[in-house]
Amino acid sequence: MSSDPNVSSTIIEPGSNGTQPSGWQWSPFGSAIKYVLLVIALTSWFSLPLLRLLFPDRFERLVDVYLACLLALFFLFLGALLFRRWKEVTIFLGIWAVVLMPIYGPRELPRWVYVEAFRRHASPIEEYLSRCKLVEFVENGAKQKVGVCERQGLPGDGVLTVVYDTTGQLMLSASQRAPAWTQAMGRFSPGKFFTQSEGHARHLFGNFYEVAVPLEEADGAADVY
Repeated sequence: MSSDPNVSSTIIEPGSNGTQPSGWQWSPFGSAIKYVLLVIALTSWFSLPLLRLLFPDRFERLVDVYLACLLALFFLFLGALLFRRWKEVTIFLGIWAVVLMPIYGPRELPRWVYVEAFRRHASPIEEYLSRCKLVEFVENGAKQKVGVCERQGLPGDGVLTVVYDTTGQLMLSASQRAPAWTQAMGRFSPGKFFTQSEGHARHLFGNFYEVAVPLEEADGAADVY
């Protein structure tokens, strides 16, 4: 059968594996978006401590951003699996290992980030201390100070209170705390919780500590002088 030289025929080139290529291709945009989501997720995670200190009302929104990035990455990962793009699957496994680190990873890194965020939040120290409510007392002939600097709500968990304590007795057991310290710290609500509870305080830096006050103790609490 003769062919018309003016009519060109369509030739379908086989794929590298001898099969016809799929009509769905991984676009440059699809290839890059996973890295964009990775950066957003990591930025959200590292920004959480600072945002919690500076803008506590927006803290939950950033958590939602982080979770939304995880959801988007999951669907992209699922697509790579369905189309058997094993190279992309391998890359996604590496991304999951990074973005899920806040869940399974060591707690020291998030703690370090939080402490550094608070250090910047409380800088300059003199100006930050001027906003604290402090009580001065004498212990063993030396002047000491304790007080409350700020309180932040913990959803469903109570109140996180930043305490200034030049003696560090907030970290000691109740039996080791001096009477003068107990009397001074008892002037802040909830007084009995600060003076009698143990294991609720964590050191931030310098003379600053944070105390997680349970919801039942924090209800109706107000500083008293």
